[in-house]
Amino acid sequence: MWPATVESVLQMGVGLVNTGMVGHLSATAIGAVGLTNRATMVAWALFQAVSTGATVLVAQAVGSGRRDRAKTVATQALLFGTTGVLTLAAVFALLGSRLLAIFKPDPSLLDTATKYLRIVVIGMPAVGIMTAAGACLRGAGNTRTPMVIAVFVNLMNLAGNSVLIYGRLGFPALGITGSAISTVLAQWTGAFLALFAIMGRNSPLGLVARGPWKFARQELREMLDIGLPSTGESLFWQAAAIILTLFITGFGTEALAAHQLGLQAESISYMPTAGFGIAATALVGQAIGARNYHLAKRVTRELGVLITIITAFTAGLLIFLPEQILALLTNDPEVIALGAIYLRLMGTAQIPQQLGGVLSGALRGSGDTRTPMYVAALGLWCVRLPLAYVLAFPMGMGIAGVWTGMTVDLFVRFTLTVMRYRRIPWVSGETLRTQSASSGAG
Repeated sequence: MWPATVESVLQMGVGLVNTGMVGHLSATAIGAVGLTNRATMVAWALFQAVSTGATVLVAQAVGSGRRDRAKTVATQALLFGTTGVLTLAAVFALLGSRLLAIFKPDPSLLDTATKYLRIVVIGMPAVGIMTAAGACLRGAGNTRTPMVIAVFVNLMNLAGNSVLIYGRLGFPALGITGSAISTVLAQWTGAFLALFAIMGRNSPLGLVARGPWKFARQELREMLDIGLPSTGESLFWQAAAIILTLFITGFGTEALAAHQLGLQAESISYMPTAGFGIAATALVGQAIGARNYHLAKRVTRELGVLITIITAFTAGLLIFLPEQILALLTNDPEVIALGAIYLRLMGTAQIPQQLGGVLSGALRGSGDTRTPMYVAALGLWCVRLPLAYVLAFPMGMGIAGVWTGMTVDLFVRFTLTVMRYRRIPWVSGETLRTQSASSGAG
């Protein structure tokens, strides 16, 4: 569990470091990074299908002792993930400026974001490789290797940013362009390390460079059947986020910068518990594969208790120290003042948000990847967007209204997730009673 948590923390750390280091350049630089992240997040939806489907199927295959099936699933994850992301990267490279123009930024912001995007897309296939390899390794029980790779990627990105953004060691100061170059170099280094790990002598999956590298229709279909609902969930998220960004850009560049920095600063609360949902998916999947329903229930319960204790502390930081946290990312007083409103609102919803992530992970591990998608659709499109619009515009609350709508949505989705989780047979006791009766009959 802890290696998965550390890995997720470090994956978010790339974005946090990039935002923090360009945050002292200008509000335009912050906004450019934010717009680029929002546009490319559509590609990450594809990663969700690969990551979720591969983790669940590999975990269940390993739990049932079917190593050959686990190897085949891993092959499909790498093939599909890499080819799919290459296609999307090409689209962003060719149409990047038009896609960013959807957000209606001012000309200076659009120009800066377009230049940044054209470099960042080069690293997208690398992220696809790392995502697929990491998902398979975690499903097989090896959570340490993806963590080590994430550590290396973060350290390389941090060092590269320091040199290329500000111009050190004889290099010119490239500003936001330097951040993009540093990120791409770190991502591709991580991708090669991930390939070496999944094909190395000590790999639990036994993949080798010589292959065979070919699509297996049955395993690919099963992986996508499980993973595509997670893609649907992610697409609901991204579409809603795009609309919210359109709302926010109407309030000016400083408001957009405050929103972007708020999102990054909020990750301080995610970081200690980021891997708990991933751990729940892998551990519950292995337990279900071994038909150990008592273990599946116990793992979810223990993860839930632990995440609640940790998040109570981190949420307190967001509520009581928002200005101090944001001051680490920017020295713009207007951006700090606006961002503090965001962090205080989000702080109130951290426990339900994080606990809901564990319960959703347990649902995915048991094979139910559709419920998180349905819950996301209902919360985002029936609560978050309508409420954000009404509060921000007709009721005149401005950007604070957008953020209030986001907060209410988190509570609604947590309630829906709890209701579904309690109906799972091995949670309600139905499967456990059946299992006990079968054992007694035997």
